[in-house]
Amino acid sequence: MENPILYLHLICIPNYSLMRPFITFILVFFILPLAEAQINLVPNPSFEDTVFCPIVLDNMDDVQDWSSFGNSADYFNGCSTTGMNVPNAVFGYQLSHSGNAFCGTITYHRGNSSVGNNYREYIGAQLLSPLQIGTKYYFSFYAVSATKNGAGFFSNNIGLRFFNNSYSKLNPALVDNFAHLKLDTLLTDTINWHKISGSFIADSNYQYVSIGNFYDASNTDTLIFLPFPLYAYYYIDDICVTTDSLYNETWTGLYDIEKSDINLWPNPVQDYFQYKSKHQIDEVIIYDSRGKLIKREFVNSMEGRINVGVISEGIYFASFKKNKIISVHKFLKF
Repeated sequence: MENPILYLHLICIPNYSLMRPFITFILVFFILPLAEAQINLVPNPSFEDTVFCPIVLDNMDDVQDWSSFGNSADYFNGCSTTGMNVPNAVFGYQLSHSGNAFCGTITYHRGNSSVGNNYREYIGAQLLSPLQIGTKYYFSFYAVSATKNGAGFFSNNIGLRFFNNSYSKLNPALVDNFAHLKLDTLLTDTINWHKISGSFIADSNYQYVSIGNFYDASNTDTLIFLPFPLYAYYYIDDICVTTDSLYNETWTGLYDIEKSDINLWPNPVQDYFQYKSKHQIDEVIIYDSRGKLIKREFVNSMEGRINVGVISEGIYFASFKKNKIISVHKFLKF
């Protein structure tokens, strides 16, 4: 079973001083593992959380938890009043895959030397917890080609790679013809986001994930689609790393909400919320805004109540599973 579920029952203890060792046992063996259970190991996977509203290019310091893992990758958000806006981005109009933000990287550059041809841009982040050796992980992200300001090439090999150490603008990740996931074909869509997905069994306790093209010019295929092209440039959104194959298959971004036929109330929520559906609900799963698993209940009912009184204030997502269908509601806990 890839995602064990832990249940914590509250116990009324009349004599706290006598039972302190027992309470410590409960905290160590139940509460802490529950706090560490995560469905998506990628922090801020949809790039919605910002440090600053982006104004200029080469600005990965503006997005929470992410940074440049090589050269001048870019961050775009709807809050911007410049060319870093979503959807009115400097490299071409593009709606985000979900939410109101995405990043962008050069995956191929036409230069006059091997160094120029191998110029790449990467984005990277530290995972919420290291990968465990021998465990199977599933991962994916979405990409779409940009269309303006020199972005006149399509390329292949845009992919995902895990690292044991971080990189930076001045210390870029290696272009050494290896990635844990890459798209072998040319990504030619300039309108619709394309999902790139894969899996592997971890051979190291990798702590970082990065997106870009890790292959040199001689191992990268390109196609010109606009006059006077300078590079291939792709927008990137909604990155997932998980041990749950179904979650990786069905997750489309924390802010891509399908309310379907389920009602949730009240919202905002204080101590509990109620739900009602036209169909049987198998389980209710609550994630925080970073994709961390907070609570899971098997319900097997068409309506019911979920207690959230012990959850901290903030924005959460309630995922209602019925057979293989997942419907998600966003709610505010206060």
